Amino acid sequence: MNNYILSSIILSYSLLVVAFAYGITNEKMRNNELSRGYLVYLGFILVIEVINHILITFLETKNTHYLYPLYFSGEFLILMSICLKGLKATKKWKMITGLVASYIFIETTILWFIYQDASTGYAKIISHLIIICAVAILLIKNIKEAEKNDPRWFIYGALFLYYSVSLFLFLLMSQLTEQNINIWIINNILSSLLYSSFIYTFYKLIKWRSK
Repeated sequence: MNNYILSSIILSYSLLVVAFAYGITNEKMRNNELSRGYLVYLGFILVIEVINHILITFLETKNTHYLYPLYFSGEFLILMSICLKGLKATKKWKMITGLVASYIFIETTILWFIYQDASTGYAKIISHLIIICAVAILLIKNIKEAEKNDPRWFIYGALFLYYSVSLFLFLLMSQLTEQNINIWIINNILSSLLYSSFIYTFYKLIKWRSK
């Protein structure tokens, strides 16, 4: 494996573990409803990455696309839950989110059974576009309320950057397959920045709530 991509993977995984461990071990983070959403997101990503690593490394599985239906729909549902709580959305939007998550799960499952590739449809594009829009609205809301010194906007800014570039890279990969290694390195660097934003925000929130 390319040394650069291996280094970027190790960095990304390490920061993910640190971010989750730092948040879950603090009582104030666990007791706050919105912060628990961040921990659920990090925990979900961590579990998926661990399962994926075990399947590839120890069971020598060549294709783990059957994890995609759970990954895509779970990621979408958790992030939208965080956004809807932050925006204090009505139950109608929660129902719509549930329907979209169901569509994502069904489409990716069907694609896996038919083509053995769950990423060829529109599910990831739709989920990322909705996440990007929801996070952008939440980010603007937090920036407008900056006088409250709420550091959560670091997470929302990082989420917006990560999912925007991730969607662009996903579309690019189908056109430039020979550059997939470089694209994955960029993706791992972005995920490292995302997990770093969680660590920094947790630190600021803990200090903020201690005052």
